[in-house]
Amino acid sequence: MTAVAPAARAAAAAASVPAGSRWFRFNLWLHRWSSLLATLPFLVLCVTGTVLIFHDEIDAALGVVPAAQRSAAPPRPLAESVVNVMAQHPGQRVLSVGFDPDEHPGVLLVSVAPAGDHGFQRAFAAFTDLATARPLGSKDLDKTFTGVLLDLHARWFLGPLGELVGALIALLVLLSLLSGLAVYAPYVRRVAFGVLRRGRGARLLQLDLHNFVGALVLGWALVVSVTGFLLGFGTIALGVWQHTELTAVQAQYGHAAAAGQPAVDVDRAYRAALAAAPAGWHVVSTIYPDTDFSTPSHYTVLLGGAKGLEERLYRVALVNAATGRVDTMRQLPWYLKAILVSQPLHFGDYGGLALKLLWTACAWLTLFITGNGAWLWWNRRRGRREARA
Repeated sequence: MTAVAPAARAAAAAASVPAGSRWFRFNLWLHRWSSLLATLPFLVLCVTGTVLIFHDEIDAALGVVPAAQRSAAPPRPLAESVVNVMAQHPGQRVLSVGFDPDEHPGVLLVSVAPAGDHGFQRAFAAFTDLATARPLGSKDLDKTFTGVLLDLHARWFLGPLGELVGALIALLVLLSLLSGLAVYAPYVRRVAFGVLRRGRGARLLQLDLHNFVGALVLGWALVVSVTGFLLGFGTIALGVWQHTELTAVQAQYGHAAAAGQPAVDVDRAYRAALAAAPAGWHVVSTIYPDTDFSTPSHYTVLLGGAKGLEERLYRVALVNAATGRVDTMRQLPWYLKAILVSQPLHFGDYGGLALKLLWTACAWLTLFITGNGAWLWWNRRRGRREARA
């Protein structure tokens, strides 16, 4: 009797609620099955996502990116670092150079891939000291601890197809949240928020915990679900940009690409883009010609703003590899801006350690209501079987 009573009370309560109509029953059904379908993959996402919130700290502790020696000397030309890296990796080609002065001051990251590659799928990172152009070693960032976890979290080890799988899981979680809000709303008028009804059965207590904790983390869960859904279309969005923006630039400004090294070196492309950029903007990365993210005749230079959202909403300068002029500088299209803004929101990567700790707490509370909801469903089915028996 004790197992059947909470289920009977819940059924009676649902019947007494004005929203106990087709709309209410539809949302109840949608909440139950979207949650159950997403339970196991969402558990994996919560665990891996919690670790990835601290990916910078973990990489620093593991020494993924070597540190440069502190020096007051001015930085050497970028081309000198490139020459030194290529001397260590003959038969390869450079895809891009970039740096992060906040996280890794004085270190240049050179992306190197097999000579015939145009994409970054098989690329690895070679590091040099900007002050001396001396190589500091190389590493495949996809095979580090956080790199493997990111591949699982974002792509399920399935490549671009895995990103769409992640978007589907995020959509299921989003449907579960919105339908759960519709189911919970009628009860708010009858039961005070945060009340835990003890002594009336384990199921009722767990249901109150599910509703209370779910309401606490609802805003965070909506942000993470929506941004996760958008990030699942990152590869598709880049493909659209490649076949529209880059193709149009090549048609307008294209010229025959010279074989071998570009006539204009990377330093000249860097200076040209920086001179054409608005005040306060800085170069983040310079992609060599003839890659998936550049034309055969242009460097693609990514520039970031000084602060706020401008740090993430890059501008793109396309520098002619034959003349050294900036043929065009453009803002990214709206769909790429949405994805770029989603990434720091998804991982809590824009507010320091305090925000990362908040993101972690919310992730584990969401993990609790995921398991708690699965238990409620199983307990309800068990009660029905016992009632029939």
